[in-house]
Amino acid sequence: MIAAVMPELKSATQALHDATEHGTFNKLLVTGKLPRQAFVDLLGQFFVVHQALERHLRAAVAARPTWQTIVRDYQYQEPYLREDLAYFGVDPESVQAMPATTAFMTRIEQYAASNPVGLLGIHYVFEGSNNGSKYIARALRKAYDLNDGGLRYFDPYGENQGAYWKAFKDAMNADAWTEDDTAVLIESARAAFAATGAIHQALGIRYGTEATGSHGCPAMRPS
Repeated sequence: MIAAVMPELKSATQALHDATEHGTFNKLLVTGKLPRQAFVDLLGQFFVVHQALERHLRAAVAARPTWQTIVRDYQYQEPYLREDLAYFGVDPESVQAMPATTAFMTRIEQYAASNPVGLLGIHYVFEGSNNGSKYIARALRKAYDLNDGGLRYFDPYGENQGAYWKAFKDAMNADAWTEDDTAVLIESARAAFAATGAIHQALGIRYGTEATGSHGCPAMRPS
């Protein structure tokens, strides 16, 4: 049994995190050098990912009482993405997944069917990303004149961010993870970093900012 899984997760994913943090697409987005539609498209792709992830995660949590202290209702990001897309006049159900997004959703389905612990590894990456995206939201607000909406996903918790992240880490560390569980958490977290980077690469290519083979993953800062 691993006594404290969060340090293990951070250490095991740090190199991939560092490799995917500084993508061209992200740098141009946060400085307002891309069309606003690029940001809207990003939200749309994250919506379909979270919709798939959270449908399975809710079922997994319901079946595992100890997970109910780890995954709280406010952590489900689909409602926040619906709110942001509505702000931009987009029907969330109309969003078409890009191939990179579909590949991510396929990976989610595989974990749901074979080992739901993997869902929690993916959730860890997104939950941790809120630490960095809170600051990115400030840049996006200025870059795209979003003073009255559109940024709930990038800053879902406001002043509660620090407390919520600590509560998540404490709950994760308190659970009794086996070595096999930890291996799956690490594997799925790494997969989430890579898959998110692939989505940004695809959007970068769509908007002419990246060549095939480059990648970037903004806001992914678990700590």
